[in-house]
Amino acid sequence: MRAAISKRYSFDAAHQLPDHDGKCARPHGHTYGLRIQIVGEILDSPGDPKNGMVLDYGELDAIWKQSLEPRLDHRDLNLSLAGEAEPTSAENIAAFILRELVSRLPYGTEIEVGISETPKTEAIVHSRDLPSPG
Repeated sequence: MRAAISKRYSFDAAHQLPDHDGKCARPHGHTYGLRIQIVGEILDSPGDPKNGMVLDYGELDAIWKQSLEPRLDHRDLNLSLAGEAEPTSAENIAAFILRELVSRLPYGTEIEVGISETPKTEAIVHSRDLPSPG
């Protein structure tokens, strides 16, 4: 049986969108909300420590702590994500996070990433929309 799990994180960061025709062209900050969803088969392997899980939440926590949080939290995203998420729109930040997760989780893992800059907004990207490797 397939199931979806999700985990939420938050981080504080500054950025600016230099080509924007409004106030976002100036440096400003957000408390970003991050939602990561993983869809997959529930492991049916009695005796396995991951039995009954799609993915251990601890694996997501480790990726967050080791790879994502140092690049995102209390950073100027225009500097810390230069060359990887330009401009630093919510959509491009979500795409950066998705690419990082894809590179660290088993091949073929179905992943959805949502980024919010405010409680009323969310940009969503999905691994099924990435170009095929090769």
